[in-house]
Amino acid sequence: MNLSRLRIKTMLAACAISLVAFPPSLSAKDQYHLRFEPKDGQELTWNRGVPSIDSAADGSIVRLIDAKDQLPDDQTTFRISVLNTGDAAVNIDPSNIWIEDAEGNRVAMLSHEELEGRHRRDVKRRQALAVLGGALSAGSANGYTSGTYNYSGTTTNGTYFNGFGTYSAYDPALAAQQRQAATAQSQATFNAIQIRQLAGAEALNGMLRITTLQPGEITSGIVAFDPPKSLRKQAAAKPATIVVKIGDAEHRFQVNFVELP
Repeated sequence: MNLSRLRIKTMLAACAISLVAFPPSLSAKDQYHLRFEPKDGQELTWNRGVPSIDSAADGSIVRLIDAKDQLPDDQTTFRISVLNTGDAAVNIDPSNIWIEDAEGNRVAMLSHEELEGRHRRDVKRRQALAVLGGALSAGSANGYTSGTYNYSGTTTNGTYFNGFGTYSAYDPALAAQQRQAATAQSQATFNAIQIRQLAGAEALNGMLRITTLQPGEITSGIVAFDPPKSLRKQAAAKPATIVVKIGDAEHRFQVNFVELP
């Protein structure tokens, strides 16, 4: 194998491994803090620097907490708790929660099923790229070295000469070293994917899912959304409204979105 082909295979392996770590579809997202602006009948409290706001309506009490949970795809998140103070059972579901921007546009919350599907597809893509990277790394671990060299000198009759040449040679020790390095790199990549898979699954377990609350029962969970362009433009400049619908009652929270540094 000549030097150019070896370089190409090595470069492709490096690209494949880098895609596993930083796939192009998972670029960093803007994330936001929630700065609550309590209205009449609402109470703002703090716990170790974390703000929360309570709203009481007929049949329910809702608390929003500006807590950042690291989901696999870096969505903006907050936490919600709901207490059923009525006399009948009520359902709480991410579809009962939305954001209205200053122009009246709605931003829906993401469901557990949608985020779980994204996470599953992300892991599969990373695994496929890891297999490709491992195959290319193994293919380039052939123990061949090659390069160029210069030479010059003077003949016995005093004539000066110079030039350059190329060389290629097989080194079994180098081949073993390359194979060992390729195996270690592949194993490290697969270990990182497994850690990401488990961490993502654990984070998703905390998401709010449809729950029936009997009178006196309470539930809580993570709520997540992808801020659209319109909301990002208005962040920290115009307040938005988080709406939580429980039964026939709507809890409306005025909030400013402040981008995380």
